[in-house]
Amino acid sequence: MTELGHEVHLVGNRMNPRAEEREGLNLYDVTTLETLTRIPVVRRARFGPAIAALADRLDIDLVHGHYMLPYGYWGSRAGRHPFVLSPWSRDVFIDAHERRQGRKRARAAIEAADYFVVNSQACAKASIELGADPEHMQEIIWYAETDRFGVQNRDPAFRSARGWPDDAQIVLSLRNFRPYTYVDVLVKAFAQLAPNFPKARLLLCARGGPERPAIEALIKDLGIGERVRIERAEIEDLPTYVASADMAVTIADSDSTPASLTEAMASRLPVVAAPTWSIDEWLEHGNGAEIVPVKDVDATATAIAKLLADPDLRARYGARNEEVVRAKLPAPGPLLESLYRELVAKHQAKRAA
Repeated sequence: MTELGHEVHLVGNRMNPRAEEREGLNLYDVTTLETLTRIPVVRRARFGPAIAALADRLDIDLVHGHYMLPYGYWGSRAGRHPFVLSPWSRDVFIDAHERRQGRKRARAAIEAADYFVVNSQACAKASIELGADPEHMQEIIWYAETDRFGVQNRDPAFRSARGWPDDAQIVLSLRNFRPYTYVDVLVKAFAQLAPNFPKARLLLCARGGPERPAIEALIKDLGIGERVRIERAEIEDLPTYVASADMAVTIADSDSTPASLTEAMASRLPVVAAPTWSIDEWLEHGNGAEIVPVKDVDATATAIAKLLADPDLRARYGARNEEVVRAKLPAPGPLLESLYRELVAKHQAKRAA
């Protein structure tokens, strides 16, 4: 939206430390908006009013809450309109149902929203079940940057730079080390198939997560350290990482159109995936992917081995995936801009009336 010439103010409790990614944005730490938001426990009740005061001060036109919990809930407490809400993955599928307070806050956020931007049909259905109006809803994959991804980013020296042979077969995971991403299952599956595929290498690209120490210990215990690397791929380097791999694996049990999936598809990679929410909107078993049961080490190993052994199958799956993702993902900026303008105009007309 900033690149389209609009003024964007971002309020949150976690800020990207990379200056180049914050360029052009106006950032506000919600915990420092006022005196009471600095006080633990007390501040929870003050986030909404503090955001409202900031919005008044800035004379903003529209509020968009990304993630329903807690950010959408904070936005609902601000009482500003138009208010757009984006439920996303675990917050609508799990967090809104796990405890009474989660469901209460989810419903409050949904009741306050004027419009919903979702990232999958599954997300739309879950939002509607919580009370969202399907007539005021649009699917926009706002975080997709597939134009940056593609086979043109493949680096011929990628393998040698890591001490791997030039013909190494790279199995790539872009999931963070969290309990529900089951990177441990992937590591165990790789250890199982590794003796039969001496060229295979496992590359775990993650920005972090609480399970990392356990994953590192597992790799050591399985004796596959020389064939596995854990690396943090920065935003600008990620297209090269993805394009230089031979396949991608995503076997989380809770997902709604993950960016890592669309990026892998745009890079013409075949995929091994678990049948979680929305995956069937992008992949089919035997058509772009091998779909395996969640937490099934043997099935995951078999699927990866099948792709490693068949370069023609990998190429066929990859070509299909790129075609699908290019067709289904238009640039999100103009779509959001059009929606925002429509909502702002309707709100202004209503106020005038």
